[in-house]
Amino acid sequence: TKKIARVSGLILLLLSSNAYIVNGLLSAYEMPQISITKNTHYPLAVVLGGGMIRSIKEDPNRINLAESADRCIQAALLYKAGNIDRILISGGNTSIGQIKIDESNETLNVKRLFIELGIPEKDILIENRAKNTRENAIFSKKIIDSLGIKSPVLLITSAYHMRRAAACFTKANILIIPYPVDNKKKDTQMGILESIIPTEKELHKLSILIHEMFGYLMYKIMGYC
Repeated sequence: TKKIARVSGLILLLLSSNAYIVNGLLSAYEMPQISITKNTHYPLAVVLGGGMIRSIKEDPNRINLAESADRCIQAALLYKAGNIDRILISGGNTSIGQIKIDESNETLNVKRLFIELGIPEKDILIENRAKNTRENAIFSKKIIDSLGIKSPVLLITSAYHMRRAAACFTKANILIIPYPVDNKKKDTQMGILESIIPTEKELHKLSILIHEMFGYLMYKIMGYC
């Protein structure tokens, strides 16, 4: 029994760290990117917080970008291209006592980044109460309604997170156009070594995917989306 357990564990580890397998799972779950033409226009883009800013105290004046920074970068590019009029950054402090400590001040630092990139402060809105995706939708809805926006808004978040986010925003009666960014999958040709050699990077990707799929399932059970 111990031998079977060891062999099974080794096989599971190899499969879970294989780029070809993990990439296949990500390709099946992540929402695909969409193209926006020069003439396409939206009154607002909602950027969901989470992993855009890294908490580092060495230089308090520096904006340290984190793994999901593609969310804010793509929003800035869309604004610069004239595709959106305003940007709403949604996401608050996610600390849970001493269990989870969040000192990134993400919404404020993303706003700082947008201003540094030349986006006028008047076109940057902040929602800093939401602690999860459901609250992102609920609190964003109030701001969108206060602005009198009736047409669809652009929803920007990571591709692996978009299914749950889009479902929550639709549940909140917000008309959205999903704009997935920060793709974890690789859709270009994969080399032989990449397909064979296991790496810890693939384990990390798989853990993100499993966490997100579990979150989506729980949201469905709770009726959040």
